[in-house]
Amino acid sequence: MVGKSRIIIVTGFGPFAGHEERNASWEAVKLLPDSYQYKSVQYQVKKMEIPVTYEAVDAMVPKIWSENPALVIHVGVHGRIETINLEKCSDSSGYCRPDFANKCLPSDKITLKSATGEGKCELLETNLDVHAIAGELDAVKCCCSQEVGSYLCGYIYLKSLDVDRDRSLFIHVPDIGKPYSSAQTTDAIHQVMDRCIRQLDSKGML
Repeated sequence: MVGKSRIIIVTGFGPFAGHEERNASWEAVKLLPDSYQYKSVQYQVKKMEIPVTYEAVDAMVPKIWSENPALVIHVGVHGRIETINLEKCSDSSGYCRPDFANKCLPSDKITLKSATGEGKCELLETNLDVHAIAGELDAVKCCCSQEVGSYLCGYIYLKSLDVDRDRSLFIHVPDIGKPYSSAQTTDAIHQVMDRCIRQLDSKGML
């Protein structure tokens, strides 16, 4: 591997308004197996539940990337979809909504380490081929999306894309039973993870 650890990190979110009892993203993520094998390489799959606060994201994203992971997948729930949505991008502006701790960011525009122009609105895109991945999943309906939003889902994705666009992905999942069970959503996440690793391998990045 080219300097990358044999670790895959998958995050889900904790409770927030409208999903106080359980968050479909974490319910699915926590069911993932603890390891994944591709060819002769055994990867540790680390699963993390992230509180729905800007402070938690700011603290956790640097820790996640300090482990030099081969791949990072963030997962969040979207109450108005019935598909598995692979998010292609995230915007650096529009973050004005209070988090689950009722706290706001000091500015609705995020300053990026990878910014190409000072004060310029940036749209960061993953380099993973989400269209190809979506076309390979058949057990669930999987779509590509460019609407990750400007709440915690968009915020954590933006933060990871700002670190490494080659190895970052965000998946939006529907609420439990609408239409998929947690087990079905887990299987879809696992399949996406597998396709991401295969893409990275094909580029000589593992």
